[in-house]
Amino acid sequence: MSKIYFAPMEGITTPAYRKVHKKYYKGIDRYFSPFIVVTSTHNLKKRETREYIPFEENMTPQILTAAGADFAWAAKMLKGLGYDEVNLNLGCPAATVVTKGKGAGLLRNKENLRRFFEDVFSENDLPDISIKTRCGFWSHDEAEELAEVFTDYPFKEIILHPRVREEFYQGKPDPKSFRIIKSKAKCPVIYNGDVFDVSSLRDHLKSDDGVMLGRGLLRNPMLAESKDFDTADERLEGFLDELYEEYIKIMSGERDVLFKLKELWTYLITGFPRRDDDYKRLMKASTGAEYKAAVRQIISTDIC
Repeated sequence: MSKIYFAPMEGITTPAYRKVHKKYYKGIDRYFSPFIVVTSTHNLKKRETREYIPFEENMTPQILTAAGADFAWAAKMLKGLGYDEVNLNLGCPAATVVTKGKGAGLLRNKENLRRFFEDVFSENDLPDISIKTRCGFWSHDEAEELAEVFTDYPFKEIILHPRVREEFYQGKPDPKSFRIIKSKAKCPVIYNGDVFDVSSLRDHLKSDDGVMLGRGLLRNPMLAESKDFDTADERLEGFLDELYEEYIKIMSGERDVLFKLKELWTYLITGFPRRDDDYKRLMKASTGAEYKAAVRQIISTDIC
């Protein structure tokens, strides 16, 4: 049966967000944490340790690193905390990541990528390992060679975004390069990329081993339930209220909380056409009271 995963979105799909989303919405088989940066010092930032401590059921930590030995260290550390699977980020296209040979930067040189995996799988007592990758660095012509690399290692799953690094998130995902890698893979291949509506989700669930949803779920929190965004759904206001309260408990002040929630609203607002003035009021809110009033206005006005 096809699975549905919630993609990691840095700064948005935090432990607090995941906790509240799990409470209000169904359909997600597994959540993934935003990437945890691992360097040769093995000193992790406190902000990043909050992604996996305390232990979280039904969640896979994602690791971003340039060295296979450092990935293996982090994988075993996380296994010791109870995580039976970790995920390697091979897809982040940001220049600050790629120039350090991390994320999609690892796709630039296929021999270096092989050495990375050799260093990982030379270790014993690893948890299951999945990868989240693109179809190449420069061109979709790299898909064949990448597929050959991936087949040589015992991955649990490949989560595949069918764009190359140089495309970032522009243009359309390329179905041909997705099929090339899927046809050669020795493990399940999960589709990721531009699934924003129920029709597209159902199509991929019929033809693929599973789907990872990212921006589509931020726009429509009930997408994994195969439901179109319903502004009248009574869960939405409760979800947003509780998310606000969770952030108030763990963040330093209202300003930081509002910044985080406003980032989420850049996605949510697509479900509320013709609410421009109310959205502007929300984005200008400087207190929790102003924010909550703007949220209620957007939701109640849309329902009316």
